[in-house]
Amino acid sequence: METKDVFGSDAAIDLKSRLEAASNIVLTGHRSPDGDAVGSCLALWNHLKEYGITSKVVLPDEFPGFLNWMEGQNEIVVHSNDPNSAESLLKEADVMFVLDYNAPSRVGEMQNALECSNAFKVMIDHHQQPVDFVDLMFSDEKSCSTSEMVFRLIERWGEADELSSNSAACLYCGIMTDSGSFRFPSVTPKTHRIAAALCETGIDHSSIHAKVYDNNREGQLKLVGYAITEKLKVFPQYKAAIISLSAEELSRFGYVKGDTEGLVNQALSVEGVNFAAFAHESDDRVKISFRSVGKFSVRDFSANHFGGGGHHNAAGGASTNTLDEVVQKIISLLPEYASDLDYIAP
Repeated sequence: METKDVFGSDAAIDLKSRLEAASNIVLTGHRSPDGDAVGSCLALWNHLKEYGITSKVVLPDEFPGFLNWMEGQNEIVVHSNDPNSAESLLKEADVMFVLDYNAPSRVGEMQNALECSNAFKVMIDHHQQPVDFVDLMFSDEKSCSTSEMVFRLIERWGEADELSSNSAACLYCGIMTDSGSFRFPSVTPKTHRIAAALCETGIDHSSIHAKVYDNNREGQLKLVGYAITEKLKVFPQYKAAIISLSAEELSRFGYVKGDTEGLVNQALSVEGVNFAAFAHESDDRVKISFRSVGKFSVRDFSANHFGGGGHHNAAGGASTNTLDEVVQKIISLLPEYASDLDYIAP
């Protein structure tokens, strides 16, 4: 495997030549796809299409409804809805992009088909500790999003000036969502310069923000209100906060995917809190989101206790234990990390 952490080498140029000669190109994202996964996939799909290169986007499961405005979203093949078509595309692919994930386990039920594919696999990702399962790796943990990296790849191809507004809108959404609307420490001057370049294509950045963040269902708002008023537990002695929701509670408010997006950040926004967790029942497991401000690494916390990973200040994990057991485990671990969490966040 050839590893490239930046796009400055000839590997990026050679990749474009490979794409021009390929017959079946597949773009894949991770399970529970977010704005960056969907945005990076569809941005590249749109861009390649502009240059006469056809491709297919295959995702493990459904993406949130607040992303269904992106050009090409109706062309996405969802494995959980049509596993035969999705696995056939993976099997027949001669080039496969691995976008916004760095381990095969991140695609859930699609993992076996992905690993068995003989395609030339290309990873573009910004998460830490990538797994060696691809042929060409573009990994940059300092990038705030995979969408930012896709722009840099297109820039390396010399095609950024011809970027369509369709591709630009997808990339802007990916950067915006993964950077917390440009608030997270991972945002750099380069991020803002890329955002400016995307805006210069004619996209309506305020409309994109509204489609993602100002499109709440009544049930969603009531669910968030319930979670904050009834399920938020704050532990001031540990500068921590936890929210948990059972499947019954989610169902009570007519839950659909995306309704709890950002809920963990609400817990983190409590004054004095440096560490927050949000746990909820999902199918046969409990999913957990972790967030922190400052020096405490939720990536390490998640990896050590819940087999997860992610970024220093934003990570996720999962457990087959009950929701109550997961919450109690997190609470029981807080005294162990009391000194690590005892600081004034910047």
